[in-house]
Amino acid sequence: MKHKKIIAAFLLIIILFTFACCGKNEVDPFGDTEPTVITTTEEVTTTEAPTTEEATTEKGKTLYATANVNVREKPDTDCRIVGKLSLGESIELIEHLDSGWSAVKYGNKRYYISTQYLSEKKPTDKTEFADPLAKDRITVDPTEGNPYLVVVNAKRAADSSYKPALSEIFDTGYYMEEGVTPYYEEMYTAAKKDGITLTPYSGYRSYERQKNNYINLTKQYMSQYKLNEEDAARKAATVILPPGTSEHNLGLAMDICNTRDDFANTKEYKWLTENAHKYGFILRYTADKQDITGIVPEPWHWRFVGVEYAEDIKNSGLCLEEYLGIE
Repeated sequence: MKHKKIIAAFLLIIILFTFACCGKNEVDPFGDTEPTVITTTEEVTTTEAPTTEEATTEKGKTLYATANVNVREKPDTDCRIVGKLSLGESIELIEHLDSGWSAVKYGNKRYYISTQYLSEKKPTDKTEFADPLAKDRITVDPTEGNPYLVVVNAKRAADSSYKPALSEIFDTGYYMEEGVTPYYEEMYTAAKKDGITLTPYSGYRSYERQKNNYINLTKQYMSQYKLNEEDAARKAATVILPPGTSEHNLGLAMDICNTRDDFANTKEYKWLTENAHKYGFILRYTADKQDITGIVPEPWHWRFVGVEYAEDIKNSGLCLEEYLGIE
């Protein structure tokens, strides 16, 4: 009987350790207002960790995603998703593992991607999609003037080659522009003292991921509403902006906690409306300004403009375009 109790206790410890390492209570750091439109490739299902002898080291080599694929905390499909790569996005290889996974450098840390979705050759994305506002759009340089007041919207886009310098928020796997991260961390800490958790949900998003999300939603609307491609793309642009026109592409915005309309009824939202300006953040998309911003209300989307401007913008009752006199 004593031996049975010891064995049972030992098995319980193993189960608890497994859940601690590979829990399924995940948050998608690159989620969108329409997360269901992103099709993420299923990975291999091995759970066996490789030994040193099983690994093939090719450290520093650049590889490309051949599909939308998850980046995992450990080489196991049950483990936490720390990010995603879009088709064609590059990643630095640390080593290939014989178990079917590859260790990669993601946000300066070692994480894992299923090897079958990585390639040394960048895949060609031949997807065509309608962008009905492209003909009227101008290109802006986010590095000119005050970078925290740059306006991107359906009529103003950053070039596809632009990528901000990023830094991680605490140790979470979520990223913002390196100058913004300390302010988000300060805001997070202050809210925590008030019993509020401002969980990061979607921060920086690459140009390629934005393009993928926009195309996917356009296709969904074509099917769902029986629209032609241009009309579907125009409707999609009110929810997920075309690539280069999203504040997420600049690393200046964070979707906080979730992307549900009922977020406006939460204590987290109430705290943000009362305090976010103290840390340089403003609520960017509201119902009364939709005809100007072109975006449906997003109570979860908070944009950094700097402490010296946030309170004034909030008190003015103007959206960023109105405040700066920009269409």
